[in-house]
Amino acid sequence: MRFISLVPMLAGLAVVAQAGLNRRFAGQWGLMSAVLVNMVVATVATFGVFLVLRAVPGLWPEAAAGQGRLSGFTPWHLVPGLCGVVIVLGMPWAMSRLGAVQCTLLLMAAQLITSLVWDAMVEGRPATLPRVVGSCVAFLGAAIVVWKG
Repeated sequence: MRFISLVPMLAGLAVVAQAGLNRRFAGQWGLMSAVLVNMVVATVATFGVFLVLRAVPGLWPEAAAGQGRLSGFTPWHLVPGLCGVVIVLGMPWAMSRLGAVQCTLLLMAAQLITSLVWDAMVEGRPATLPRVVGSCVAFLGAAIVVWKG
């Protein structure tokens, strides 16, 4: 297994851990306060990584490329940040009502459908039969868990 294959797995672990912990912290502070602390920590950590990569661009060349240049800025550049807010705010709220398994399976189902469309329309990678069948099997698994939940 290549190291890069571990990154999505780590991200999947992080989505569940982040949502579950934010749900717990929401019980103490309220969901918006928990999300605010989450986003402040994320901003500080991102800024720290930015500074390190600016000082040592050879450390991670792909991430360091183009640092500090915001030319060509459009409203589309705001969409990823807004997606992050939806994830960080929505997942703990949904987990408190559906549970971690249902919530994560629904997240995965939506990611699979969106990924097939994105790959085909944006990346130029066709939706081959194995990709569609595999995605449908995962989607059906999510549907069964949610339906029988």
